[in-house]
Amino acid sequence: MGLQRNIVECGQAAPFDPFFSPELEAWLGRRAPFLAPRLPALFRLARFLTVGVVGLAVDTSVFALLFHNGAGAPVARAASLAVATLVTWWLNRRVTFAASGRPPLVEFARYAGVAAVAQGFNYGVFLFLHYATGETHPYPCLFAAAALTTVFSFTGQSVFAFARAPATRTAA
Repeated sequence: MGLQRNIVECGQAAPFDPFFSPELEAWLGRRAPFLAPRLPALFRLARFLTVGVVGLAVDTSVFALLFHNGAGAPVARAASLAVATLVTWWLNRRVTFAASGRPPLVEFARYAGVAAVAQGFNYGVFLFLHYATGETHPYPCLFAAAALTTVFSFTGQSVFAFARAPATRTAA
């Protein structure tokens, strides 16, 4: 079964998916049948990583703008993480994960909870690396911290922030 069809059958709106179409999934499934059952998860991971690259670009851009205009690295990094978190929530909500069935504000709060832990780790790694290198090269520190945070973030967003809400029972 195709990714888009599975999502629609579950009662969820199909996500915007310009790169991983049902046709690509079917083609890959025919060429590598051992991958067929894993393709939806692999495509979701690929979309998550794509959103992550966009988030990293936003993170780096905001950091560079603030850092090169006089903000210290810790302040610039805290602000850039906050902006990147908002951007990646919006993109992950529309591109990576199907609707959870929760109100957007509740879903964002769950996303923010996972992001706070992930970005707290990210920020801590950044600060450690930044000061360990003598405060001379903030960008490699930023990239290393982001890479180390990816696995935790994907797992948390998959199983908590965007997990399907339990079906509500109606009184009979």
